[in-house]
Amino acid sequence: MARRDDGHASRINTHAAAWARASQRSSPGARPAPGRRLDEPQWPEGSWWSEQPGWDERGRRRRREPTRRDVRRREKGRTRRQSPRALAYRNEPPGAARRREPAQGSGRGGGRRPPTRPRPGPKARPRGPRLPTDRIGVGAIILSAVVGLSLLGIAERTLLEGRPIGTTESAAAGKSARHPKGHGTASPGAPQARPTRPGASDAPAAPVRPDAQALTAQVRKLTLAERGAAAKQAYGAAPTRAPIVAATRTSADGTWVFGTTAIPVPASSAADPEIAFFAARWTGREWRVGLSGGTAFGTLLGAMPATVMSAAESRALRRYGALSAEQAAAAVNGTGAGDGLMLPWKSGTSWTMLTADPASAQRPLSQLAFSGGDGRVLASGAGRLYRFCGDGTGPSLLMVVHASGLATVYDRVRAAAQLRDGSVVGRGDPLGRTGTAGACGGAPAARAEVRFDLRRGAAPVPLDGAVIGGWTFSERAKPLLGFAERGLLQVLPGGLIANLGAVPAADAPPSSPAPGDEPGGGAGSAGDPSPSATQNRSPSGANTQQ
Repeated sequence: MARRDDGHASRINTHAAAWARASQRSSPGARPAPGRRLDEPQWPEGSWWSEQPGWDERGRRRRREPTRRDVRRREKGRTRRQSPRALAYRNEPPGAARRREPAQGSGRGGGRRPPTRPRPGPKARPRGPRLPTDRIGVGAIILSAVVGLSLLGIAERTLLEGRPIGTTESAAAGKSARHPKGHGTASPGAPQARPTRPGASDAPAAPVRPDAQALTAQVRKLTLAERGAAAKQAYGAAPTRAPIVAATRTSADGTWVFGTTAIPVPASSAADPEIAFFAARWTGREWRVGLSGGTAFGTLLGAMPATVMSAAESRALRRYGALSAEQAAAAVNGTGAGDGLMLPWKSGTSWTMLTADPASAQRPLSQLAFSGGDGRVLASGAGRLYRFCGDGTGPSLLMVVHASGLATVYDRVRAAAQLRDGSVVGRGDPLGRTGTAGACGGAPAARAEVRFDLRRGAAPVPLDGAVIGGWTFSERAKPLLGFAERGLLQVLPGGLIANLGAVPAADAPPSSPAPGDEPGGGAGSAGDPSPSATQNRSPSGANTQQ
């Protein structure tokens, strides 16, 4: 249909057609249609202008109900942030818009263009009220954490037990107990699968590491069991302190140990301490220990690695541990191969000889001590040096193991030589100086001295009949007395005795007198020997003052 355009559709349009104006005139009795004004022109029905909404209908269109899509868009718009540009304009100071205006003359007529506010982007939508669906409850968070920790524990337990992730213990047990195809029941002889305990593993258990404290306790127990009775008899009372154990050698892996042990002497006793070596090996579950003088000691020394003990030192200590009483007596009385021992101080000088008190000792030569001179203690023969009951800072008890297996012991030594246990020393090498305190306890001496003794692996060696430095040490019962003699020369306790050094084997001393005989074989007076008897002619023929 052709469009008639006579003017603008406006109430103030003066160019309306005459037929349009004529239609406005109505009869006096006619009433205007509802919703229309009297001065509003009436357009022909069916024209384009008549189809346009009136002033009263504009803005009054009925709004449609929001759909689910609109609700979702609104919810998404609440969670979105506005564009950075819009936020910048919103947060800018009041004078920022003026600074962004163009310079004068840039626009039409040379004026300034008014600032324009940028439109928000499609995502810049107003934030609506928070709905209940936007909040996450505290209970939901706690439940999620509990479920996550439970799943993590199940996965960790599964990995520790060696099962693939996703299989439970009951499923694994069911698979292990499932019978092969074609068999309804298991045969009586078929092995049954053991149920897996939580946390158990089929890997072998880690080996137990050697325990040093357990070794110390075991060595102390063994020392008291094998040497406790002898110590009680020598001390005159039961030991009051635990044995002193020192590990002097240990392998790199800690499975082999060599050391010393000693039973301390009570403060009321002046006896020599009971001492011993020990060797130990860790078997993987327990310690195997042996003390010197026993068969286990020699077996362990024979298998000890070379990194802990050399073969030569092992042979010397095994010989010391296996030396019998008869072999020790032959080594010291001249009937067997000896070690050429001398007295423990400088050759050619004289020291005072002291023996045990007959009133408190069963044998006078159970203790032998020397004091005087320059106080320097020297080694009686070549051998390997070991230390007991001390670390070298205080009094020490030293032992030198000689080639025959016999050992000489030096107690109450202070300022001992700082040598490693097992070091080789020669005859006459300095060991320390005389002192008054014993390294392993006991009553102190009245003056500085060195306590001298002979030992083998299992027990002390009696000094009766021992030949040291050309002097023969003897005992007699009536009266109870210990003395030293060389030919016609005799030295009683408290007398001076000269160190003649190592005496050649051809210069054999005379046999010691039998108990009850007069010292010197009856050649002297009938009374007891006196210190004046020590002033006699020496073997070289010159008179010497001993």
